[in-house]
Amino acid sequence: MSQFPSQQDQPRPSPPPMPEQGGSRTANLAPAVSGAPVVKQTERPHPLTPFIRGWLVLVAIVIGFGRDWLPNGSNEPRMSVSDLQWVLPLIAVIVVVAAVVGFVSWYFTRFVIDDEELRIETGALFKNSKRVPFERLQSIDVIQPFAARMFGLAELRLEVGAGNSTIKLRYLARSNAAQLRDYLLARAHGEQASRSHIGPASSVMTDLSSAERPLVTVSAKRLVAAFVLSTEWLVTMGIAVLAIGISAQQQVVGYALPGLIPLLIGGVTMIGRRVVSMFHFTLAQSPRGLRVTRGLTNLTSQSVPVDRIQGIKISQPLLWRPFGWHRVDVDILGYGTSAGENNESDATSVLLPVATADQVQLALDEVMPQVDLNAVPMHRSPSRARWFNWFTAQTLRYGWDPSVLITEHGLLTRVRNIVPHAKTQSVRIEQGPLQRRLRLADVHVDTPKGPVNAVARELDEAAARELALSQLDRARAARGLDRERLAQRRSPQPAPDRRQADELADREALARFGIDESAFLGSGSESRVFALDENLVLRLYRSRHEGPAEVAAQLRGLYDFWNGADPGFEVPRIVDTGEVAGRMYTMDRRLSGRNFSGWLPEAAEDERRSALRSYLRVAMSISRLPSPVAGFARLVGEGAPQQFGSLAELLSAQLQRVIGASRDRLEADLPDVAEIWTQWHRDIAGRASSPYLVHGDLCPANALCSRGPDGTPVVTGVLDFSPHTLAADPLMDVTGAICFLELESYPEAAADAAWLTEQAVAELGEDIRHWIGVYRRFYAFYFSSAHHFDEHLYAWCLRQLRPSPVFEPSS
Repeated sequence: MSQFPSQQDQPRPSPPPMPEQGGSRTANLAPAVSGAPVVKQTERPHPLTPFIRGWLVLVAIVIGFGRDWLPNGSNEPRMSVSDLQWVLPLIAVIVVVAAVVGFVSWYFTRFVIDDEELRIETGALFKNSKRVPFERLQSIDVIQPFAARMFGLAELRLEVGAGNSTIKLRYLARSNAAQLRDYLLARAHGEQASRSHIGPASSVMTDLSSAERPLVTVSAKRLVAAFVLSTEWLVTMGIAVLAIGISAQQQVVGYALPGLIPLLIGGVTMIGRRVVSMFHFTLAQSPRGLRVTRGLTNLTSQSVPVDRIQGIKISQPLLWRPFGWHRVDVDILGYGTSAGENNESDATSVLLPVATADQVQLALDEVMPQVDLNAVPMHRSPSRARWFNWFTAQTLRYGWDPSVLITEHGLLTRVRNIVPHAKTQSVRIEQGPLQRRLRLADVHVDTPKGPVNAVARELDEAAARELALSQLDRARAARGLDRERLAQRRSPQPAPDRRQADELADREALARFGIDESAFLGSGSESRVFALDENLVLRLYRSRHEGPAEVAAQLRGLYDFWNGADPGFEVPRIVDTGEVAGRMYTMDRRLSGRNFSGWLPEAAEDERRSALRSYLRVAMSISRLPSPVAGFARLVGEGAPQQFGSLAELLSAQLQRVIGASRDRLEADLPDVAEIWTQWHRDIAGRASSPYLVHGDLCPANALCSRGPDGTPVVTGVLDFSPHTLAADPLMDVTGAICFLELESYPEAAADAAWLTEQAVAELGEDIRHWIGVYRRFYAFYFSSAHHFDEHLYAWCLRQLRPSPVFEPSS
C-alpha cells in the first residue's frame, strides 16, 4: 500500500529550549537521609504580580470617584475640588492597603507543576492546597490583561471541572505561562511529556506557535461592520439617540443626563465586548484541539479541546444575510457561560464572532469532520403550530442523522442548534395547557449550560414522543461507540517504540556525517531532511517507508535522465546513496530559494498573486521534463516502471492501490460513494490526453520561491518527486497546484485558489474547468487513504467528492 504523500520536506526551525522565567523554580531537593521523601521546591508567581493587581484596584477607584464629578440634574457635580483634601488621602490609603494585601497574597501563593504533579497552595492564615490530576484538566487558557501585557506577564487559567472550578495563577512571565499551558495540555491528553521539552515558542502578538495552523482570521473591517449591523447595537443606539433628541427638544438635557449616562456606558461596554475584545480574532488548529486568540488591548488565548465541545449554535441576523455572514457559538464542557457572553478578559463560548459560509464550514470540519449538515433530512412542525408562532411557524424544523440532531427556528435571526448524539445529557418533553388542546409539544435536548438550546418546537404529540425516545437510543449507542474508540486509543501500541528506535538511529546516522538535529530542515511521511552544507542536503528515509532503496535508485535514475533538460525551474539531483546505522539515505543537491508555503502567509496580495502566476506556469511546465518511459506509466515505486494502455487504466490502478484503506470510512460518510466512483471512471475514460511527466503532488510546500532579476517573487524550484510521479495528463499538476493551495493555512488561501482557477481557465480554455473538477475527485479519493489519518485533509476530500452548499439556515 502506498504511503501517505509528503506535503513537503519544508524548512522549519528547531524549537528553542524554553527559558525558565516567571518564578524561582529550582530542582527538587535531594533527601538528606537515604530513603527520605524528596522535598520539592515550589514556585511563586512573578514578583510584579502585586503591582499589576494594585494598578487594577487604582483604576477601579478612579472610575468610581470620577463618576461623582459628573453633573447631576442641576448641572452641579456631586463633588467639588475642595473635596480632594480628603479624597486623595483616602485613595492613597486604599492603594497602600491593596498593595499590602496583594504582596501577602503573592508571597503565600506557591505552586508545583512538574512531570509528576500539579499542586497550588494559597492562603496566609488559612492554608489551602489543591492537587489536580492531569487527566481532570479540561482546558488551559492564557489571559493577558493590558497592564500585565505591558510587562510581558500573563494569567494562567485552568478549568478542572463543571461549575465554579477555575484555578487562576496571576501572574507569570508570558513565555513561562505558554510553556506551562502546552505542557499541561499534553498531560491532559495522556501524553508523557516533560516540562523541559515543550515547544516551540509562541508569537508575542498572537500567542500562536509554528505548530499551530490558523484556520480563520476575522478582519477588523468585517468585525466592525458586523457589530454596527447587529440588532443589539442598533436598538441601544436608537434608544439613546431618541432620548437625546427628545431631551434636547424639551430642553431638559441636564436633568436627563444621569439617566442617559448609563445608556451611553452600556453602548461603550458593548463596543468593548463585541469589538475590542474580539479584535484580530483568530481560530487556529493546534496539535491538541483548537486555539482561539483575540483582543486589542487584552490578549486572550483560549484552548478549545474538540472532544469537550457539546453543541454548536449557528446564527444569522437579518442585516447579515446580504453579506452571507454567520456567528458560531459552542457549548464547552466546564464553561458555564450564557449565550452571547463576551467578557473582555474571560474565555468565551464564541467560536467565530462573524464569518462567511466557507469559513463556517471550515470550522465545522474541524469540530465534526465526518458530518454533512446539509444532508440531514429535516422535518417541519405541523400547520397548527401557527396558533403559537404566527410569523415564525414556517422556520420551525428539526432533523437527525446517525451523528447529530439539528433544530432550527427564527425569522429575524435564523438559528440552528446542533447536538452530537453522544453529547446529549437528557431529553424532556414539555407541553403547556394550550399546547395540550392542540396536541402539540416541545422536545428539549439538554446539553451543559451555554448558548446552545436545542428545542424541537411545536411537534405533534406522537412525533415528539418518538423523537424523545429515539434520541435516547441514539445517544446511548453513540456514547458506547465513543467508549470503544477511547479504549482503542488508550490501548498500548508498538508505534512509540518504533519512533524511539527511529530517533536513536537518526542520531547515530547524523553523527556519522558530523551533524546533529540543529541541521534539521524539514520532514515528510517518507524522510527527514538535514543540511550538510550550502550545496548538499542529507535525506534519511524512515524505517516504515516501503522500499526506500528501490525508490531512491529510481529517483536517481530519473533525475539523471533529466540532466540537460531546462524546464524553466530547478529540479532535484541525487549525488550519492547508501545506508548508515540501518537507515537508507541520499545526498541531494540543495536547491536555492525559500519554501513557497512559508512565504505565502507573509506576502502582500499583489506580490502573492504575482508569485502564484509563476507557480501556475511551473505547474504547466513540469510536462517539459522528459519521461523515460513511452506511454502512460507509473515511474516510481514498488515494481515501477509499470506501463498502462490508457490514462484511465493508470489512474484506476493508482486508486485501487490505496482506496482499500478508506473504503469503509467513505461508504459510512458518503452513502452514494459508489455512484461517485462510477461517474468518475466514466469521466476519466472520456479524457483525451497524451502522456507527459506529472509530479503528482505539486503543492506550495513542494515549491521554492526567490526574487527575480526585477525583484518580483517567482517560483524557482520543485521538490519531492516521489511514488506519485507518473507519465500521465499534465492537467493533473495544474489541478494539484490549485486544490492543494486551498489546504494552506493563511486566511486568503481559498480566495487565492479560486483566483488561480480563473487564471488557469483563461490560459487553457473554459472546458478545463470540468476536468479540474474531475481531477479534484481523483485527488480526493487518493488522499482520503492517507497513511496517517488527518481529519482536516479528510474533510477536504469529502468536500470534493460531495459538492454541496455550506451551511445556510432554512428559508
